[in-house]
Amino acid sequence: MEEQNTNTQPQAQTVPPVPGAIMALVFGIISLVFIWFFLVPFLGLVLNITGLILGILAMKKGKKAMLDFEATPDIFSKGSFGLSKLGKVFGLIGLILNAIFLIVSIITSILGGAFFSYIAK
Repeated sequence: MEEQNTNTQPQAQTVPPVPGAIMALVFGIISLVFIWFFLVPFLGLVLNITGLILGILAMKKGKKAMLDFEATPDIFSKGSFGLSKLGKVFGLIGLILNAIFLIVSIITSILGGAFFSYIAK
């Protein structure tokens, strides 16, 4: 005879996160990381511009994920709303700081180029 399964415990159902919430958080974190390269003369310019772009993308994805969660909160995990909100905040902070440090990076690139051209003479 075959044994019958007497386990009647309900199976845990995993609730998916809001699409784009984790991506918004990752973009926001990377935009914050790119701030600290502003003193590198030419690489700082490229990374600060990239940080600006990633900050904008994080804000857009975070806002869209928050709207998707608010439209149908029952089908998504509640923690993903916090992730999307945090990604949006990190994107905003990254956007503001990358804009400030982009100006500093431009100044250091100009001064660095002038300094090295003065030494070369």
